[in-house]
Amino acid sequence: MLALGPMTAYAGFPVASVEFLSWETCDAGAPAKGEAKFKADVTATPVTCDKTTVNRDWSINNYSFRAHLDTKDTAWCHGVTIWNNDGCSGKPVHFLPFEHGPFAEGRCLPDILEPGYVSFKLDCFGFPGGA
Repeated sequence: MLALGPMTAYAGFPVASVEFLSWETCDAGAPAKGEAKFKADVTATPVTCDKTTVNRDWSINNYSFRAHLDTKDTAWCHGVTIWNNDGCSGKPVHFLPFEHGPFAEGRCLPDILEPGYVSFKLDCFGFPGGA
């Protein structure tokens, strides 16, 4: 069970579903199209750090991210911060913004991720680590 402590004053708790996609080929900066070679699903909240492994298959040349706000209590959330480690620490490698509604469709990124993990945190105003 997730202990919320002083944050229980909020009407609800924001949660987002995030997809980490690995592509054989995808034009960097362009929208990701077609079927990804690998996909990992994680959950992001403003107080937890969820992670998945970076697929190091030799055929992977690009990555992208997608996110969807799952709960109604996400009006103050503006994106997902992404790190290339397992602890949501240090300098993030990417930020996936929610620009127009509850969906965020990331663009293709070059193979910038180091072996290991990517970790995710929902960035929301009023929560620790949020703006």
